[in-house]
Amino acid sequence: MKKFLFVLLILLLGFGGYILYDNYFNKGIPKLKVQEEVINIDNLFIYGTYLNMHGNLVSDSNLELVLYNGEFLEYKINSLNNEFNMSDNINDGLYLEDIPVGTYYLFLRSSSKDDKDNDIYRYYTLNNTTEYKETTYYTFSNRGNKILITSDEDYHTLMFTVTKNDNKKIYDVVIDPGHGGMDSGALKNGRKESEYTMKIANDLKNKLEEYGVKVKLTREDGQLTNNEVLDDYGKSGRAVINHEVFAKYLFSIHMNSNQATSVHGLELYTADNINYDFAKKLASNIVASANTNYSTNKINKVFDGIYTRTFTQSDIDSSLAEYENKNMKAYNITTKSNYFYMIRETGGIMTGAYVDNRNEPKIIANPYYNSNVGSEAYLLELAYLTNANDLENMDNNMEKYTKAIADTFKDVFVIK
Repeated sequence: MKKFLFVLLILLLGFGGYILYDNYFNKGIPKLKVQEEVINIDNLFIYGTYLNMHGNLVSDSNLELVLYNGEFLEYKINSLNNEFNMSDNINDGLYLEDIPVGTYYLFLRSSSKDDKDNDIYRYYTLNNTTEYKETTYYTFSNRGNKILITSDEDYHTLMFTVTKNDNKKIYDVVIDPGHGGMDSGALKNGRKESEYTMKIANDLKNKLEEYGVKVKLTREDGQLTNNEVLDDYGKSGRAVINHEVFAKYLFSIHMNSNQATSVHGLELYTADNINYDFAKKLASNIVASANTNYSTNKINKVFDGIYTRTFTQSDIDSSLAEYENKNMKAYNITTKSNYFYMIRETGGIMTGAYVDNRNEPKIIANPYYNSNVGSEAYLLELAYLTNANDLENMDNNMEKYTKAIADTFKDVFVIK
């Protein structure tokens, strides 16, 4: 009898707990009524600090994406015919840094008016048809959150679970001191590019860390002997580290060279299909602060000091011939693939990364070539070793170059 009463008491307490949750804790968060029509998402990725996606549309009006957890966070979309994306630029879309801790559901929402001018909303669920059923993003260290993007079993739509991050191996920025070891890079009058890039990278790292930015270098000073080079791919490779530490930004530091010694100035290389606002600010701040100029080079130039290079058909044909001569398999290169590997391979599918395992062991694969999460990468050719004025200015104003880069990034990193 006592055992029966004890079991009954447990059942009553459990039922009472459910009633308490349903009527108190869950009160005020009404479940949305969703439409039968489902939106299929066929592309979902994160580049830098932004989530972007592509999907089909409904024949409805005034459409936007909303994150819902009792309240709404609203996001505009770009639509074309029966399709939509969050932005035409890979580094735009849903800004992930400002989403508070909590659980959210993503819907496509339409709005209209009834005959009394009241708002009428319809909510459509988002079906993730991509191969990326689970995507993880770590915010900047000064926010310290982890965002897990999956599909919800209740609403059958995309779900964002935002929690505090306890992974200490997450970094905000990766800095790549170009070349190193037996690869000295450009050489002029006994000056090595690799020595400049290491000094600049260390100075930039120190300045960023003063602002609270967590920084990882692709190589450390003295890490490589004169008989060694840094692996590009494979575990902790130069173009892999950023993926391993979930860095949001990457700066690859270089010094330039040209047979024509008159060519001079700053060249900032970017990925294709981006919002250039940050690049423009970065270039203008370096020029203004470091007493330098925008480059006189006009090849691949998109704005003053800013360059974007993807493979041309001629580049692809040359690459195919080279692999054939080496008895190697050609990679899947297209005219949308970014040319410089420190931009291309660090951005995953967004930047046309292609170095898979088809040529191993001759070329070690990039294990993240098909990742849908990548760093917003910039390759900075800060000055020409082959131009006397550029070189003198770098020798005299190196700290001004690095401070300009750090100060520009600070505006992105600081909590608004």
